[in-house]
Order: sequence, then structure tokens, then C-alpha cells
Amino acid sequence: MNSLDLNWRRLAGRIPEAAEAEASRIVRAFKGEVALTPPRSSKWGSYRWRPDLGAKIFLNRDLQPEAMLITLLHELAHAQVRSWDGVGCMPHGSEWQGRYRDLLGPFLDVPGVFSPAVVRALKNQFHKPKASCGAAPDLLRALRADSDALRVEQLPEGSWFRLANGMEFRKGPKRRSRFACTEKKTGRTFTVHALAEATRSQE
Repeated sequence: MNSLDLNWRRLAGRIPEAAEAEASRIVRAFKGEVALTPPRSSKWGSYRWRPDLGAKIFLNRDLQPEAMLITLLHELAHAQVRSWDGVGCMPHGSEWQGRYRDLLGPFLDVPGVFSPAVVRALKNQFHKPKASCGAAPDLLRALRADSDALRVEQLPEGSWFRLANGMEFRKGPKRRSRFACTEKKTGRTFTVHALAEATRSQE
């Protein structure tokens, strides 16, 4: 089995079924490796290029199908920028935005690929895509609509909570899409996304 077939084998069944035909074509055209990684709290996906190893895309293996497809297209856009636009482009500049729109656009009107809420959120930022889902609260909410997990934004200010990585915080004031929270162990202030999943904990 060649690497292009292996890339798709890793992704088959992990993205919306209605997207598989077009996604398979795009993935098989990618001259690099797609790898699934353990969950990462700071990112859903990443793209790397090295002279000795070439291009590689990393995707969190726990992503639900819609999020997996969006993240895959996001990282493929980075790969296309490097291959076709050169190395001097900004990470999420106009070149990346154009490549991402070209990749994402065909999926937006295909029935069954994305839920109506996700389509609306993606179209709202289509003219200027965000650098991450975390920077687009409406998209993040739509992707997590079926989850009943407690979110940081639902906790009262001053309450203590624990994130999935085990860190404990006291919730502070809101700063745009994040809250300034004090870490229990060090007393340092971190900004925690409003939609981060949390578990209540004791002081």
C-alpha cells in the first residue's frame, strides 16, 4: 500500500460520509503524510514541513467527523500555500485564506456533510476564515452542539474548575472569548476559552 492510500485509510470513516468522495480525491493529491495523534488541548491539527521528511499533517484522533473535516482542510490549505505560493507567506494570510476557501467551498452545499448550524457559522466567516475554530465561537458552539459537557462560560465567576489536562483554575473576568483564570498550583493567570470543557472542583 502506498503512502497516498494509507493517508486515506487513516481518515476513512472519520469524516462525514457525504464528504468522502471529494475528500478522498483531495487527500490522495497531497504529497505528504497524514497522521492521527492523541488529543491535544491546545490545537486540533498542525502542519509541518522539513527538508528531510517533507510535508506532514497531524490531526487529533478524537475529533468528531465535522471537526475532523474542517481541520483536515485547514491543514491541507497550509500545505498548498507552501507548495504553490512559496515560503514567505503569513501563516493565515491572504494566500492561506484563499486556499482554504477553495478547499472548503465545495462541501458547504452538499447535503449531509455539515449540520445547518455549522454551515451558517462557516459561511459567516467564509470571506475571512479564522486561524482556528477557537477564534470563531459560533463555529465552536455549532460543532459542540450535541455535547452536554459543562463549559467554562457556564460557571459563576470565582468558582473552581478542572480542565481535561488536570489543571485547576479559579474563574476570573472575561476577556473577549476567554476568561482570565488563576491556576491553583502556581497562582499564575491563564486565559481559558469560554467553551472549554470543565469539571467543578473544590478550593
